[in-house]
Amino acid sequence: MKVKIAVAGGVTGGHLYPALSVLEFLSEKVDTEVLYFTVKGKLEEKVLSESKYRTYSLNVQGLIRPIYSFKNIPRVLKIFNNKKRVLKKLKEFNPDIVFVTGGYVSYPVGLSAYKLNIPLYIHEQNVIPGLSNLKLSKFAEKIFVSFESSIDYFPEDVKEKIIVSGNPVRIKTKGELKFETPTILIVGGSGGSEFLNELACKLANKMKNYNFILSSGGKKVKCKEKNLKVFPYIDNMYDYYRSISCAITRGGATTIYELLYFEVPSIVIPWEGSTESHQIENAKQIVKSKLGYMIKEKEVNLNDLVSKIEILVQRERKILNKKNPAKIIVEEILKEVKK
Repeated sequence: MKVKIAVAGGVTGGHLYPALSVLEFLSEKVDTEVLYFTVKGKLEEKVLSESKYRTYSLNVQGLIRPIYSFKNIPRVLKIFNNKKRVLKKLKEFNPDIVFVTGGYVSYPVGLSAYKLNIPLYIHEQNVIPGLSNLKLSKFAEKIFVSFESSIDYFPEDVKEKIIVSGNPVRIKTKGELKFETPTILIVGGSGGSEFLNELACKLANKMKNYNFILSSGGKKVKCKEKNLKVFPYIDNMYDYYRSISCAITRGGATTIYELLYFEVPSIVIPWEGSTESHQIENAKQIVKSKLGYMIKEKEVNLNDLVSKIEILVQRERKILNKKNPAKIIVEEILKEVKK
């Protein structure tokens, strides 16, 4: 059996990596032919340039908040101008299904799928669904969400199509890691966080008996502490999440779900500039699950943070074998495709 699939979802790792995880599991089940719609100059263009997938680049931009800002007029026009290109490309490729994971690139792709009568499947990573996924939900065959609380945000007439799958976890490993000293991983998301980079320097200086690993997002780190190891980006997070003592992160949906999936004791400092305060709502899931703490950036106190780290590193880590949400999504999609 062969499945032709068109995919959209990117700009950040939070949209891109769940899509890639689904594609990887799908290719284990059936032969696949993939067309991935990317945004010009963004993360997915770089990552997918090294993949076997065919790509098609679009020159679009996300909407500024508030939505009614006059600055959005040229951005909306760009999205509509690209709709014709998407429609033409999708018609040429003629996929069996279209799968989108949100972000502004998803809207023209999902809408074109509907117009061409191609089955559309959506995955939402955040607790509060993004605008594209909400708009596309009425056209979708199935809507996959990471958190049960997301269901409340969707229109009543689409709720029967929602499946709480969880957020796909990408299993990319370079081998087991073993740390002799308590080790704290600090992650600011795929784009990095200057605030967390500075915080990593302060913590490493204050807590000399602990090791710190920082994923800086390529942003400058202004210190050189012996107990702080800096990487611009970590692509094998699977290995680190299974080995560290605890983590300090932002509140991106993919990061939060990975912390939950691997049951990592965590301190989440959400970026409060995220769309519709997504990160704050995501971070609350860590508190709800009793895995750790949420601290607002303006309320961060170094001594309080040290105390919380000392509590979390004492917790015994248990690595459980769980079903990857990507498998759940693939199984559901294949049920529909085989009908």
